[in-house]
Order: sequence, then structure tokens, then C-alpha cells
Amino acid sequence: MRHLRCTSPGHVSRDELKHRLKSCRISLVVTSKLFRFSSYPAACLFALLLLFVSLGLTQALFPQTVSKPAVPARLSLQPLKTFPGDVLRADLKVAKGVEAVNVFFDSQRIAFQPGASAREWLGLVGIDLEAKPGRYSLKGTVGFTDGQKVELEQAFQVLPKSFPVQRIQVEEKYVTLDPKAEKRAEEESKKLKAIWETSTPQKLWQGRFLTPIVSQLTSGFGRRRIVNNQPRSPHSGVDLKANTGTPIKAANAGKVVLAEDLYFSGNTVVLDHGFGLYTFYAHCSSMSVKPGDTVTRGQVIAEVGATGRVTGPHLHWACRVNEARVNPLELTKSWIAEAPPVTRQIQRRPGVK
Repeated sequence: MRHLRCTSPGHVSRDELKHRLKSCRISLVVTSKLFRFSSYPAACLFALLLLFVSLGLTQALFPQTVSKPAVPARLSLQPLKTFPGDVLRADLKVAKGVEAVNVFFDSQRIAFQPGASAREWLGLVGIDLEAKPGRYSLKGTVGFTDGQKVELEQAFQVLPKSFPVQRIQVEEKYVTLDPKAEKRAEEESKKLKAIWETSTPQKLWQGRFLTPIVSQLTSGFGRRRIVNNQPRSPHSGVDLKANTGTPIKAANAGKVVLAEDLYFSGNTVVLDHGFGLYTFYAHCSSMSVKPGDTVTRGQVIAEVGATGRVTGPHLHWACRVNEARVNPLELTKSWIAEAPPVTRQIQRRPGVK
């Protein structure tokens, strides 16, 4: 059944409206009399013409429009043009109760949760440091409590970005690993990979993220380093200069999932903030938290040091979003603080054992 509604022509003046109504009334009266009293074909045709004109004027005065059903789900991204290392905000607006949201960026599932309203859901999309320029899409479905399922897709563009290149010369021990050290580093890399692949679908953080220490940036995100003429992996975080013993604060609320000495990064703390978002604090001289601890925004979790394979004291601060290496300074943007927390079960992404 179609639902009709009338719309008033706000652009027509009152006098003009009265004039049109009077014209319609006169035309209808004349038409009815011609039909009643005339037996001539020409007069009948003229009467029909007046009738059509009258009906047309009525339709112009009182147009009827069919109301369209509301689109049950809309997916949007901010911004639609982005760069490697950025964090995007995904907004999902729905018109009714949601059963499940399954949205993917390539093979990575994007966690969504309700915002201030059950009709607005929020997700985070990380663009990896080495993402190639081009057109990408978020794709998936949203299932509603009434059984309906709607397909979703939102395209966006990753633009090229140039990162600085640094050439340095260091002692050979910082370049070449002995077999024992190489095996240790490989095992630790697998441990970290398992952490990045685990997503806690609820949001644990509260408010905008803090910079862990107030300091000068000595090495920026994405910098390419060539060590003793050998290309190395790009810098996946930022280096903040500070003296040994400077307190390191948790960038935001979360759960400690790692606090131990690693070969490359020394004493390292990793915090899980939910949504597949992790922050990483490396080269600490000491750590004041342990795995399983819950921390608050601004809580001291460690102190600056020079542990691991470094030449001087500083904090290496890094971030992962759904496994993507992103600039941790992106977390300090205000919009990331907007959605309230919601409790769900921890899950691993599809294909991860």
C-alpha cells in the first residue's frame, strides 16, 4: 500500500492561490453545464479540454508524493582521501535493531559498536604504513533483528606519500645477528603477531589519547632507514627523546597484554585498547605493570630507558589498528574519543587459530 501525503506550495502567494482556485471552480462549473446542455460534439470536446485543464490546476496546487521507505543502513568514512599510516573513522547509521555487523577491509574484519545511540555505530580502519596508493573499499553486511540483511560498501582512496630516508653507520653488532639471537627475535616476532591478530571488539579507551611523554620528536613515523648501506624496515612508530627514568604514561585506558624484555625493543609494554587497537612502548629502563593489569589513561606504566638494540635513551611509541602499522599521533585526534564502551567477547579474526 502506498502512503500519500500532500505538500503545500510555499512559493505561491495567497492572492495567487485564491485566483487559481477561482479559475478551477469556474472551469468545472462551465464544463458541467456544457456536458449537461450541449449535444454538439465540438462542445463536448471543449468541455473535456476544460475538465483536463481544471484537473491539471488542482494537481499543481496540491501535488501528491509517494513517501520512500528509509534506507535501513548507510556506511560512511572520514576522510575519503587518506595516506599510509592514517586512521579512518567508519560510521554506520541504521534504521532499526542490529543483530550483527560484518565489515571487512581486505581480509581484516572491522569491529563496530553502538555509539551514543543504538542507531549509530563506530569502527576504526587502519591504513598500513606500506599500503600502496589506489582505490580501496570497505565491504560487508549488516544483519537486523527482523531477519533482513543489507550489503554495505564504501570506497575510499589512498594517496601516495613520501617518507624521509635516513642513512646511518653503526657497529656491526647492531646489524648482524648471531643464530641464537636470530632465533629469539623470530620467536618474539611470532608472539607479537599473535597479539596483533587478536581483536577485542569492545572499546576500552576513554577520551582522547595522550602522548606518553612530553618530549621532542627525534624520529618520525614512516622514516626509511639505511643502516650500513643495508635497507631496513620503515620506522613503524615515533621516537620521543627523554632522559633515563622519565615516567611513561599509558596513552589511554586498556589492558596490559605484554610486559617483558624483547631482543630488539628491550623492556616493552603493549596495551590493548579494544577495537583491534594496540599501543606499544619500547626501550624502557623499568616496567611497573604486568600482563593482565587494567590501566587508566595517564597511569605511569614504565620509565624511559635504552634497553634493546638502541644507542641512547628514548621512548619508541607505536600503534597497530587491525594489524595495520599506523602513526600513533593519529590517536590524539579528538574524534577517536566519541563512542562509549560496550561489552562483548574477545574474538580472533577469521582464519586465525
